[in-house]
Amino acid sequence: MAKRKTDIPFNQDPASRLMPWIVAVMVYIAGLALAGAFVLSAFADRWESGLTGSLTIQIPPPSDEALSPDAQTQKVEAALDVLRGTKGVVSANALATEEMRRLLEPWLGQNIDPRDLPLPSLIAVELQGGLIASDLDLRDLRRRLDAVAPGVLIDDHGQWQERLVAFLGALRLVSAVLVAIVTAAGLIMVIFATRGGLLAHRQTIELLHLFGAQDGYVASQFAREAMKAGLKGGLFGVFATALTVIGLGQGAASTGAVLPGVAVLAPLDWAVLALLPLATALIAMIAARITVMRALARMV
Repeated sequence: MAKRKTDIPFNQDPASRLMPWIVAVMVYIAGLALAGAFVLSAFADRWESGLTGSLTIQIPPPSDEALSPDAQTQKVEAALDVLRGTKGVVSANALATEEMRRLLEPWLGQNIDPRDLPLPSLIAVELQGGLIASDLDLRDLRRRLDAVAPGVLIDDHGQWQERLVAFLGALRLVSAVLVAIVTAAGLIMVIFATRGGLLAHRQTIELLHLFGAQDGYVASQFAREAMKAGLKGGLFGVFATALTVIGLGQGAASTGAVLPGVAVLAPLDWAVLALLPLATALIAMIAARITVMRALARMV
């Protein structure tokens, strides 16, 4: 395919040669911010879905050291009977000693026995599909549990969800602000590069005017050059973003961590990232054309 002819020697303009690389850096930053927002959304959805429809019951440890260990077990069994007889509860299971040991192992070592520590007994409660904690009569449930296990605590995860949503909302806002700042910086860069190109090629532009070229013709050449720089830089930036995201996912997988959306973003997320070069090219083209038309209108 033949290369489209241009009457302005942009290849001799240093700003034109640097623009794709500057755009690539900006698209890379914006792409990472968007990918981070997508990961946060996926993490929030998975966390919230894991907490919705569940309760955690805490039965405090016995305060009397002389109390028989079987007494705590009896409290747990009595609480389980109350929970399993509650309307809307699908299942209620006490956290096993081995699971407690696995949770405490990173901090206390492998030889620790949770039964030797004054830890509360935990019961995981699963509700029927579609139900949430507020659908139950928590006051009545707390009264019945307190009758068999005094001092029992009911955690409906509501505070955790509110704090999580607020925190992730703030992080998403930061990502959006970062993308907006990068976009604004990119626009400013295109405008200044275009103005520099107008000054560098002023004589060529005047000759084109003498031969009858209209302002729109000159502006279209600058717009086409800006579009090519935006597309090229956008492709480099998105490619670098994809490599970074995949690399972070593989790094997380090598540590055994399970981070939703890091290793492989959702198809829609990848589609949004893939549109960045096109959006960058379109923005650069429009900005360059408007800048040239306004500058030529003032040019004597």
